[in-house]
Amino acid sequence: MTPERAELAGPEPRAISITEALADWHSMICEPVGVRSAGCVSEEVRVPSSDRARSASCSFLGAQIAPAIGEGTLDLVSFDDDFILLSMRGEFRRDLNYVIAGEGWTRLHFRRSARSSMDFFGIGESEFEGPLCQILHQPEGVADEEWIEGGVPLEWVTLLIRPELLVERFHLDSVRLDDRVRRLANGSDDFLLQNWSLSPAMIRAMSQLLGTDYQGDLRRVHLEAKCIELICMMSDVLSERESSCLPVKLSTSDIDRLHEARALLARRFAEAPSVEQLAREVGLNRNKLSYGFKHLFDTTISDFCAESRLQAAWEMLCDTDLPIGRIAHRVGYRQPAAFSTAFKKRYGMTPRQARLGNSVSDT
Repeated sequence: MTPERAELAGPEPRAISITEALADWHSMICEPVGVRSAGCVSEEVRVPSSDRARSASCSFLGAQIAPAIGEGTLDLVSFDDDFILLSMRGEFRRDLNYVIAGEGWTRLHFRRSARSSMDFFGIGESEFEGPLCQILHQPEGVADEEWIEGGVPLEWVTLLIRPELLVERFHLDSVRLDDRVRRLANGSDDFLLQNWSLSPAMIRAMSQLLGTDYQGDLRRVHLEAKCIELICMMSDVLSERESSCLPVKLSTSDIDRLHEARALLARRFAEAPSVEQLAREVGLNRNKLSYGFKHLFDTTISDFCAESRLQAAWEMLCDTDLPIGRIAHRVGYRQPAAFSTAFKKRYGMTPRQARLGNSVSDT
C-alpha cells in the first residue's frame, strides 16, 4: 500500500468472503453501513448469520449503487453455488477499499474502464488501468486487498467460478490450454494472474450484458448466456501459444517499471511519448521496454496506444454528444477520415453506427 493510500484508508477494511457472505457485495455498495473516512469508503459489512446461509444463492438485478458511494447499477447473480456474476456500470465518488479472502475461486474479469490495484498478501501488488480481460486464481489462504479509484468510470463484468468448471462445465479441455491454466483446471491451487487486451467480440458481448432490457427470469437467462459467451471468448486467450525465448531477462523491478509504463500510456495515449522517451521516464532501456511490454501484456506499445485511443473513442461516442471530428482529435487522430478507417477496422462498424446504438448485426 502506498503512503498516500495509507493516509486515506482509515479503519481496516472488512474481508469479503465469496463463499459465505456473497451478499456483502450488495451491502457494501448498494446499502452501505459503518464508518466512512474523508478520503475513502471502508465499509463495515453486516450480514446476519441467518442470511449467510442463503448468500450463495442471492441475486440482485439492476441494484442501484448507494448515493453515498456513487452512481450506477450492479448485477450480482449466483447461477449456482460455483458460478457467479458480478457486473457494474457507474462511478464511485471516492476510493473503495476492501479485502477478499482467498478461498480457491477463479475470476474471469472483463472491463472497458476502471483504475484499480490488488495487493496479494505474501505475493505482491499489481495496478491496472483501462480496458483489459484477466484471469485470476486466488488460492486458499491468499487474501488480497483491492482498491477501486473514485471519480473514474467503471464498466466491468467479473465471473467467479470454481476452477474445475473450466473443464467440467465449459469444456475448455477441447482447446490447447496454457500449461498453468490446464493445471488449474485439473485441480492445482497455484496463484495465477494474467492480462490481455479486450477483443471486439468481448466488448460487444459486454455491452449486450450490461445494457440488457430484459426483466425478471428472462434477464437472468440472458445474463447467463452472455457470461457463457464471454467464457468461450476467453478460451481463445487461454489457449496455448507458440512460446519463444525472451531476448532480455526481466527482474521484479523491471516488471514494476513495465506496469508503470503501461499505466502512463493508458493516461497519455492521445499524445503518447516515443519509445525512447518512455524508456527514459520509467528507467528501462529500449530493448527491455519493447520486448518486456510485448511479453508481459501480449501486445506492442503501438498497438496498446491504438487500442486505448479507439476504446476511449467508443466510450465518448456512446456516452457524449461530442461531434465525431472532435472525438477523433481528442483521442489523437489529426484526420477524421483516418479515425473512421481505424475505428471500422477495429469494431466492424463506423463511428456513426456506434453512436446510433451499435446498430450492427451480431452475426
